[in-house]
Amino acid sequence: MDTVRGANQVACLRFLADTDDAQTVGVISAGTGLSRPTVHAVLDDLVGAGLVEPTEPSTAGPGRPARAFRFAREAGLVAGVDLGPRGVRAIICDLSGRRVAYTELRQEPTTELIQHAVHLAADESGLDLERLRAVGVALPGVVEPNGYLRASLALPGLVGLQTADVVGQDLGKPVAVDNDIKLAALAEQRLGAGRGYSDVVYLQIGQRLSVSIVLNGVIRQGRHRLAGELGAQRGMRWTRNAQRGQLIWASHPTGEEVLTAAAQGDADAQAEIEDFCAQIAGRIATVLLTVDPEVVVVRGGLAQDSGVLLRPLVAAVENELVFPERPPFVASALGREAVVLGAVGNAFDRFGSDIYGVKDYPGPWHRISTASIP
Repeated sequence: MDTVRGANQVACLRFLADTDDAQTVGVISAGTGLSRPTVHAVLDDLVGAGLVEPTEPSTAGPGRPARAFRFAREAGLVAGVDLGPRGVRAIICDLSGRRVAYTELRQEPTTELIQHAVHLAADESGLDLERLRAVGVALPGVVEPNGYLRASLALPGLVGLQTADVVGQDLGKPVAVDNDIKLAALAEQRLGAGRGYSDVVYLQIGQRLSVSIVLNGVIRQGRHRLAGELGAQRGMRWTRNAQRGQLIWASHPTGEEVLTAAAQGDADAQAEIEDFCAQIAGRIATVLLTVDPEVVVVRGGLAQDSGVLLRPLVAAVENELVFPERPPFVASALGREAVVLGAVGNAFDRFGSDIYGVKDYPGPWHRISTASIP
């Protein structure tokens, strides 16, 4: 009975969450397939939980005015934070997944900066953090399930810290911590360029070259949380001029500048990209033959990849493969937003019962995708 009741609560709440207007019991009944008495009972529970609010009944037409109900999306907040070597980005969403606050800071990365970013985002948008229900955090490095940062070349000062506990104690809410690239891959699979695919390989090329894998819609972590950590192989260098995982470019200072110059017709930059792709193609081909994904999502640092990276990369990988079958290579749809969107989405997934008080309520990924971050 409890299982059926919980499923009915999910059905009614999802129906209301996906609409912008209040709905009558009749409309909810028709939309969910539940009987009107069942809908009445479920709505009473949801109103009592503060997730649904009754609205003024419509007076149009003869007869008794119909009662209407709306999803109280503003009743709770969920935050996502992306902490990296150059600073922090934080997003806050309401219970529907829509963005209601955002901030970005260029400061020395510390655990305190995570809490500060959440507070700042809330203050700038006039939000009451008493409504905060959960937080997701993204960190570069190997992150244990309990939020312990075991290793990180990018944030060595945070290695060994129980990040989830530290942040959770300050904010007083449950905190989910995971690797930044893995969360970016999850976001691309759920709402970006990998949407509609279950098995996705995510390749990010920037200051470093990183790989993450989503299988059956779930981040592939591995027994020791090392899935995708190709740079952890002793002596492995993605390219000849890589130094401790850091990509060093010759024609221009950064990878983004190299790609931009190549797109503008710079012959030296184009040649460097082709050479770079030839060097990494063998490793990428090995991943593809191991995983056999449906799609490869590539983030190369440009807002729009016109093929300046994808074309030489696809050609180089094809040269490494015997079989003609290969997944399509597509440009990232979320770009630099992927990590912070993955962080907040992960919090919704991990703590759905705490956030909504309804068992098995799904994360609102489709709403998160509408958040336009500057």
